[in-house]
Amino acid sequence: MKVRTVAIAILFFSSVLSGCAGNDSEKDDRIEALESELSDSISDHDSSLEQITTLEDALAESMASLAVIEGTVADLTTTIAGYEEEISNLMDQRDGLLHQLNMSDGNTSILLEEIATLDSEIEDLDDRLSGLTSELSQRENQVANLENTISALGYTMSQLTHTIVFKTGDCPLANPGYFMDIGFDDGEGLGINDDGEVTYDEVQATVGECPGNFGMIYNQTTTEHNWAQQRVVEMGGVLYFIADDGDSGWELWRSDGTVSGSYIVKDIRGEECETTQNITTGEDEVTCTNPSSIWDRTHDGVFMPAEIVAGNERIFFTAYNQWRDDTWSAADLWVSDGTEEGTQLVKDLWPGWDYFCCGQEFDYVGISNLLIIPSVGNNPDMVLFSGLQATSSTNEDGSETGPTGEELWLSDGTEAGTQLVANIKPETKSWTWMETTRCCGDWNGSMPRDLVLIGEQAWFTAETDDYGRELYRYALGNSFGVGSGHYLVKDIMPGAATSNPSELTRGSGGLFLSADDGVHGQELYFTLGDIFTTNIVKDIWPGENNSSSPMWVTKLGSKVIFSADDGIHGRELWISDNTDSGTYMIKDINAGNNSSNPTGPFKEMDGFVYFSVNDGVHGYELWRTDGTESGTTMVKDIHQGENGSLSWGSTAHWHGEYALVHNGHLYFSANDGENGEELWRTDGTDAGTNLIVDANSGESGSWPWWLVSVGDKVYFTSWDGDQRQLWHYWDNPGPVISV
Repeated sequence: MKVRTVAIAILFFSSVLSGCAGNDSEKDDRIEALESELSDSISDHDSSLEQITTLEDALAESMASLAVIEGTVADLTTTIAGYEEEISNLMDQRDGLLHQLNMSDGNTSILLEEIATLDSEIEDLDDRLSGLTSELSQRENQVANLENTISALGYTMSQLTHTIVFKTGDCPLANPGYFMDIGFDDGEGLGINDDGEVTYDEVQATVGECPGNFGMIYNQTTTEHNWAQQRVVEMGGVLYFIADDGDSGWELWRSDGTVSGSYIVKDIRGEECETTQNITTGEDEVTCTNPSSIWDRTHDGVFMPAEIVAGNERIFFTAYNQWRDDTWSAADLWVSDGTEEGTQLVKDLWPGWDYFCCGQEFDYVGISNLLIIPSVGNNPDMVLFSGLQATSSTNEDGSETGPTGEELWLSDGTEAGTQLVANIKPETKSWTWMETTRCCGDWNGSMPRDLVLIGEQAWFTAETDDYGRELYRYALGNSFGVGSGHYLVKDIMPGAATSNPSELTRGSGGLFLSADDGVHGQELYFTLGDIFTTNIVKDIWPGENNSSSPMWVTKLGSKVIFSADDGIHGRELWISDNTDSGTYMIKDINAGNNSSNPTGPFKEMDGFVYFSVNDGVHGYELWRTDGTESGTTMVKDIHQGENGSLSWGSTAHWHGEYALVHNGHLYFSANDGENGEELWRTDGTDAGTNLIVDANSGESGSWPWWLVSVGDKVYFTSWDGDQRQLWHYWDNPGPVISV
């Protein structure tokens, strides 16, 4: 009964908060309007009296409607009785005529006509009577419904109450929201009976929403540690990222989009203390630090950023959980379900091995190139990655097996389910330890890179002494042991030299890539996964070792869009369907041999690919193409003149996504020359391309990065002039009702 009466009352209460969230562009105006309206219509006792008056009016209106309908029912009943009496009289007349017909020996045609007329009148009255009976039934149902409504409204007026709550933790910083909790002050659950407030289980419904279209979500850092939120991913509507709060170092955090729902998942390394003797006092002193477990690291020129990937139920990430005395530590694979207890080391591939032992020279800082394989049915989330196992074991014949170089691994998030699956470069090198020569190990491996998943096939590049770096694929789900599922697709540049495969992109039922066969230079290739179908698509820049160097290869339908240099028009926009004739320049955007240099990230939306390009007149601006010359146009000259508004092209690890398709719009970072680099969006039209968040007022800009789409919101990080923190944007629908 409670839910039903609350649902009725909400129809009247919901208008009270109709102005609590709007689309005003200025934060101060929104706050001022919010405070004014809340002061007038919510916060004081008069508002409650007005709500009761509304309910009383509704009750009076319902009772008046009931009186009208009851009068209608009485009229219908009278009319039906009259029709029934008239039908009875006609039936008597008809019976009399039938008696005359049976007794007559003469001409009966007149009697038959009179009987037929009476039958018609009776049938007509029966139809009217049927319609009136149906209407009477509907009216009686209306009476019953109104009686129920009146009863519910009466009960609601006697029992229903509400509490206005100022909720800061459920809203972005600087945009707290006023909510109306509606229910019964009856002591339900943890509530207190008749305390004048509706709390906990007493609440039956809530009306309200955080005001404004955007706001800062997270602010847990100190001034010295104000570069927060990196590697942002989404799982189950929750954001996961690494952040440094100035206390725990760089660790795994999560956020549900509210201030109260943003917190550290687990401090993996925790506090580490060291006891030393003070040389002056001779007393022991304890020094404690809380170092990071997740951070970018470089060794001997090899850079490995921290990585996080998200499945449907678990995330996988790289972290350093230990630093053993003076020995080396490498990043290992970790898994998390979003809880502290569910965040665990999957498998330690570096259990105490001395990085500098044995006279070996190699560069490795931990596992990398994580590729998520989302769960399907009973199959859990899994991850492919490139990793080196630094262990030594004694075989049955007394020989020893040393480290397995950096190769392809597959994990389901458990130690038992973490296995080497493609040992492409064998262990052939010996090493000396404790004056004993041991064999065999490998300290480099094939170093898998550029992993791409297509159906049940993982494609990647790997390097060996015999073939250089070439294209490989691995069949998921094979059960024939280590190495049985991987295949060298083709030695594109024969021999030990590398073909430099890159730009691996799904399309036309196979895989596009850029490669160099040693004859045609770096050109566009296509493969279905075997040596016979792996061929150059087109020698775009003809001539020995001339390279068109395809870049930003992006799927559009069954074709791919990319930039390339044919040696005549400069670097321009191209399209390919994997055939020579179907591979051509779409448009010479910067006419002549001047390159327009189409630059990504290329983003597909509604049959168009959006990109940055310089036509020689407007500077780098936002363009789009549907794959035709006429359909390749500038969206908007955001920074008018030759300056350009886009500084796209960087794939630096700290940027993440700065162009994202979300709910029919492309969100991106741009500079209009007045507001600095800020968040914009477009629907593909000039009028529909606008600045939506100016997080750092003035010309400096906030440089929005790490864009992520979650539900109806876009999350991103921005520099507000003081710190880089987590923000969100959405098209605020205004106050909403939750029951």
